[in-house]
Amino acid sequence: MKRIIIFFFCLVFTVSLQAGMFGSDSAIQFHIAKDPRKWTPIMRMDKDGIGKFVLKGDSVEAWKEMVSIQVDSTTVSLRKYMDTWKNIRMKADSKIDIKEETMGDDSIIVTYTSLSSDETSIRRFIKDKDGVYILAYHVRPKFKNDETFKIWDDIVRTATLIQNSNKDEIAQSVLD
Repeated sequence: MKRIIIFFFCLVFTVSLQAGMFGSDSAIQFHIAKDPRKWTPIMRMDKDGIGKFVLKGDSVEAWKEMVSIQVDSTTVSLRKYMDTWKNIRMKADSKIDIKEETMGDDSIIVTYTSLSSDETSIRRFIKDKDGVYILAYHVRPKFKNDETFKIWDDIVRTATLIQNSNKDEIAQSVLD
């Protein structure tokens, strides 16, 4: 249990540090410990602002399940961002099944299955003053387990943005 708590705090600090590098004062906070399996960070935020985690033993090239965190610096409205995102997905896969749910906190939850991408996903898009923050759980359809998907549905739905008012201190503690 202690390991999970330490991993969770490292996760929040890593996201806070990386979001700060993109000029952000926020970070996504979520409770990965609700899923008792061992998640391994594959990379910190890459050049596109995406951090990825896979189950222990998987890789970014050969994953069965993956969690991603993304920060897109933008000033467009969440609605415009979502319309663009959905159009891109639908051009890539005309048979994609997308369901969208608008939340009351300037966020949108999207679930979809794309057979051409071999992926089922639940994503939460949260708008902040400096951009859109995205937390996503991805699973290959043949490995989808309803119980696990329900856990991740809860994790994604309860994710929040936290203000990173002391990002310099957090960045220093992570770097030391």
